[in-house]
Amino acid sequence: MNPLTEWLALLQKSVEAGLFVKMTLGHPTGGPDAPRKLLFKPVTIKGRLCCSVVSRYERRDVTKNYDFPEVLRDVAQKLGGEFLSAHLVTQTEEAQLELGRKPRLKVIPQTHAPAALEHDRAPIRWVDANAAYLKALEVTDARGRVRERMGDKFRQIERFVDLLASAYKESAGAGHGGPFTFCDMGCGKGYLTFAAYDYFRRVEKLAVEATGVETRPDLVGLCNRVAGECGMEGLRFVASNIAEYAVAPGLDCLIALHACNTATDDALFAGITAGARIILTAPCCHKELRPQVDAARQAGPLEDLLRHGLFAERHAEMATDALRALLLEREGYRVRVGEFVSLEHTAKNVMLIATRRETPLAPAAVADLDRRIARLKAFYGIEHQFLETLLLGRRELERPAAASGAVP
Repeated sequence: MNPLTEWLALLQKSVEAGLFVKMTLGHPTGGPDAPRKLLFKPVTIKGRLCCSVVSRYERRDVTKNYDFPEVLRDVAQKLGGEFLSAHLVTQTEEAQLELGRKPRLKVIPQTHAPAALEHDRAPIRWVDANAAYLKALEVTDARGRVRERMGDKFRQIERFVDLLASAYKESAGAGHGGPFTFCDMGCGKGYLTFAAYDYFRRVEKLAVEATGVETRPDLVGLCNRVAGECGMEGLRFVASNIAEYAVAPGLDCLIALHACNTATDDALFAGITAGARIILTAPCCHKELRPQVDAARQAGPLEDLLRHGLFAERHAEMATDALRALLLEREGYRVRVGEFVSLEHTAKNVMLIATRRETPLAPAAVADLDRRIARLKAFYGIEHQFLETLLLGRRELERPAAASGAVP
């Protein structure tokens, strides 16, 4: 029996005997748009045993549930074609399959606990309407009901925590053993700062050290009082603008939602410089590039489009955030662009979700990003963008230090 056939037989046996725990298909052969990994685990849905399959792409995960017979057929078709490795975990053993010029199968006796069939568990709500901070901030009433005028705000909080949780999973969790540290720049009344703190403490069971940065002293005082009354140790609020606040190195997560114009760039730069593993920003008031885009309308195919103010404004917004995404990628982040719910009925609801890569980009990848950044700037006639200016300044400062420390 060849290794592939033997491995498939082990998989079939584990499913039939109720010993299957989990499985992974890796070493993909497809292009950049194909999934990089498939993850399998059993779940129960309305009392029926199924298999949850997560297709892990470069920038997103897609989860679907299938019956096990369909999964077994699909795995047999994909192995040796779309994927060249497979790892099976059962309650009694692990089986690692490597396909290539010389297929190999390694089976190790190993005891594992039965799989947790988590779909039938009562879910943990990421935002608890009964939380003390929501009552103190008057989002909910004394009975935990969302106040009528705060419905949009509560939905915004729920959506934010949903996106934050997704980014946290993408960043491979806490990872360093110390308190989870995050900074919310331009936090306002602190709704989302409190929600983030509560999520990491209550759901992820982490020790947390967090800072909310806000220019208005009255809001800082209010938030510090609420944090104290609600027993949120490790959460503090400080009065400062974004550009002047010094973020400590080794930050886990930086948040900046609706920081106006280039204040978003200040926040992104602070996160990059601090080595933040997660950066979430929802930019607004894209004023910097608008005059440059207006100047570019005098010639070229966009002339009749950009002469309309509304279209020019939207192009400036898209160009700004596309450049920010490219610059984050150049600094070693994976970047997704998602839709964030409106804040007080504003249409500015784009969120940039960046998670830091574990390994540096290859020089060829950096060169390709530089080319794409230059091409986008040339298309819109952009001469400068504030985040790029900040990053170029940092690189200029770093070059002499690197050169002086070089070994002849």
